[in-house]
Amino acid sequence: MRWAGQKEWGFSTGARTILAAACCYVSLVGCAPERAVLAAPAGGESGAGLAEACQTLLPQSPGSAVSLVEARLVTPSAAGREYCKITAARIDSGLKFNVWLPTRDWNSKLAFIGGGGFDGVLLDEKFELVFSPSVLDDGYAIASTNGGYDKPASLNPLTYFKAEFAADPEARADFMYRSEQRALPHIKQLVEGFYGSGPRFSYFEGCSMGGHDALLLAQREPEAFDGIIARAPAGNVVGLFMQFNRIAAHMRNTDSALNTDQQAHLARAVLARCDAMDGLADGIIARPEACDFEPASLACGSSSHPHCLAPEQVALVEHITTPMALGAEAIVHPGFHFGGEDLTAGWGQYIWPGLLGYTVQGLFSDGFIRSFVAQDQNFDTASWEPERWLDQLQEIAGQFNATDPDLGALHDRGAKLILWNGTLDSSVSPRDTVNYYRAVVETMGVERADETLELFLAPGVGHCRGGPGPDRVDLMEALSMWVEQDTPPSRQARVLTRRDEAGEIQATLPLCKFPAYPRYRGEGDPALAGSYSCHED
Repeated sequence: MRWAGQKEWGFSTGARTILAAACCYVSLVGCAPERAVLAAPAGGESGAGLAEACQTLLPQSPGSAVSLVEARLVTPSAAGREYCKITAARIDSGLKFNVWLPTRDWNSKLAFIGGGGFDGVLLDEKFELVFSPSVLDDGYAIASTNGGYDKPASLNPLTYFKAEFAADPEARADFMYRSEQRALPHIKQLVEGFYGSGPRFSYFEGCSMGGHDALLLAQREPEAFDGIIARAPAGNVVGLFMQFNRIAAHMRNTDSALNTDQQAHLARAVLARCDAMDGLADGIIARPEACDFEPASLACGSSSHPHCLAPEQVALVEHITTPMALGAEAIVHPGFHFGGEDLTAGWGQYIWPGLLGYTVQGLFSDGFIRSFVAQDQNFDTASWEPERWLDQLQEIAGQFNATDPDLGALHDRGAKLILWNGTLDSSVSPRDTVNYYRAVVETMGVERADETLELFLAPGVGHCRGGPGPDRVDLMEALSMWVEQDTPPSRQARVLTRRDEAGEIQATLPLCKFPAYPRYRGEGDPALAGSYSCHED
């Protein structure tokens, strides 16, 4: 066996094997795979050899399903280690993917990181979409895709929300349901070509649209990963966009957005009613599903009075917090929880007007309606009548939604799924995530479901992160312990953590498996997880 990086035919063995790996996608190309000859990195000369292999990669040979765009050594400050960063593209679409390969101390695992929003970007050196620190600390090979297309660097935010890429059928299909599936074989071949062996364990973690992709993989590609983490998973994505439209259209048509004083008054009234239900009045509602606040209790005749709401504003709050159904429940959404009505990380993040008077929910739903449903950038969304488009919505949902509760295939191969959601999330409703979890339990039975998935809610946390509640938890570490040691997260005594800008811990809460929630014991420091128990009513 040659040592890593030994020269052959004018270029390194590492470069040769990586090119062969990228070349061989069985169903699409005609070249035969070449077995990798590199040893896994163990530090010292092996690590240096792998670094050399990365630096001497050659352009992709003709005939492959993918082309190598870039291969270079990087040492991101966010990670504190050196990677061989490889970017590649499929030649039949705009799909790109990148792989970050540690040149030393690889842990023999792959962490595939999902994207977000309307995608269009790859994971960069800031690693902002890496929610579990162990992905960087423990030496994972890391991968991501661009969701099927490249967002132009000069694209302004309002244009991004138009989702104009969806006019291309290939980009549309990649984005909706197949980008990870199409990239994964190439990624695993690159990993094997670089190290001489493939990953022993492959994991996926994503939030928001990345959480949607996580559910899609669990349901449609159960053989792809050993474990999957779906944070704030937009599985019911068509229902989500229709709820966005319901709220934004009412606000736009009735000019019923609450001003900041009214938002604060609503938030105080909700907390007065529901905050102490978890045993502690601390500004965080840990039992939002039990909150029975009635918006009509704030009704008056003025739309600008700081301490009451006009009828159209009461109706808006009811639209936000109550279920929506189209076409005899063909398209549904459960509405959002009360809580965080005056917080940027709560309702302020997606519901209230912000950028140039637009709401993020309205921008997303308008882009979805124009680009995915009407397929007309000039379509007047102000005249949108969803019931008239029900056939198209159902057809899109059949491809785009990730709501199948039958995880039998995932269970049968022993793979695991972790669901997580912040209770203040005004993008992906935690009610939606709870409903999916309950549907899985009903479909599979309690025992088989418990062997396959667990759900955790983070009180006082917004979309993916942020909010007054502790929002940090290393779910990749928890997942790997479940898969590799057969210890589910609910038996690992894990905690949610809130840190300040300097990284200092400010508060902790126990990570409670749903339907349990953290209930204050009645004594002890409210900022410490030990002062709470995971309580089930």
